[in-house]
Amino acid sequence: MKKFLIALAFATVGTVAVNAQTTTIEAPTLSPYSVATNSFWSNWFIQAGVDMSLANPHGVNFMDDVFPNGKSFGVDLALGKQFTPGLGLRLKLNWENGQIENKHNRWTPDYEDGGYAALYGDVMFNLSNMLCGYSATRTWNFVPFMRAGIIRNFGRNYYAPALGAGIENTWRFGQHFGIYLDAAYTFTTATFLKNTPLYRAGGVHGSEFGEGIVSVDLGVQFYLGKATFDQAVRLEDYNALAAASEAALARLRAELDAEKRLNADLQAQLAKWKNHKCPEVGPTTVIGNAPASIFFNLNSSKINNKKDLINLEAIATAAKNSGAKVVITGSADSKTGSASINQKLAEARANAVANQLVNLGVSRDKIETKALGGVADVTPYPLNRRAVVELK
Repeated sequence: MKKFLIALAFATVGTVAVNAQTTTIEAPTLSPYSVATNSFWSNWFIQAGVDMSLANPHGVNFMDDVFPNGKSFGVDLALGKQFTPGLGLRLKLNWENGQIENKHNRWTPDYEDGGYAALYGDVMFNLSNMLCGYSATRTWNFVPFMRAGIIRNFGRNYYAPALGAGIENTWRFGQHFGIYLDAAYTFTTATFLKNTPLYRAGGVHGSEFGEGIVSVDLGVQFYLGKATFDQAVRLEDYNALAAASEAALARLRAELDAEKRLNADLQAQLAKWKNHKCPEVGPTTVIGNAPASIFFNLNSSKINNKKDLINLEAIATAAKNSGAKVVITGSADSKTGSASINQKLAEARANAVANQLVNLGVSRDKIETKALGGVADVTPYPLNRRAVVELK
């Protein structure tokens, strides 16, 4: 009996598990325009590069004077953070060594004459993410920026404010490495550009209303720590996922309740027959047409129950004394197993009972076996795993 209950428990759990596995919930759709909030230490980057700058005084011909005479070269170092996929801030240090001049038949930088250093704060707008949605695997990003800062002229020991704008292009080649290319125009005061080689060589005096610096930077970019954003689930997809999950959970609960009711019914049947005793069969007693059932465990044709063995002994005694024919009908429950398996199982159960009766002295010629396969004649359905024995 204990083995039977254990088998029933495993069957119940197996039924719930199979039903759970057949429940399919689609993954939610991630929104390309919405991301989860990252920590403050996420999405930082460092840039290091070189640049060429052109001092562009007001009223000076760019191609004839500025480009050949106003070039200077320098290095750049920047630290930035992307607060959202579309918005970032950058602190950039630019150091210019002044013009490259031919001194003593050797081209060298003039560190004092015309050189300067600048510290900029840039507000960066990633239009690729803003217009096309965020993608952690995108290689190229188009990033306009606006800047404000301060510049120091080494030659004159003079500080001047700076305002400008530019465009940055970045190419990302992995989780933590990329390259960048900046092009910017920065406005400053005319006083700042005076005493530079361009002014002195051409005798140019710029406008007091402002001058400009054209710069082009090229360098490498390193992404620090967690360098991507986690994309968020769209609200409608989240709600749909929650509803699907609730429905799946409700189905599983209903199936579990059904299994509990089935188990309770079986417990009631077992309690009903717990104290049942088969009628005593004496030497001349003949059991009538009332059938007796021998029950089996799931997927088994072995007679294990001692009460069933006692009943078979009584049936064998009655059959031998009366000379009646014994008809044994095997069956399986139709809710488990395929039709072919249930048919073989029903035959095996009928033959197992027949063999036991033969062992008890009943002639095999007096025994007829039948097999019904999987049936649903009685409830609860595990009680269909039986062999019915009749005397005729």
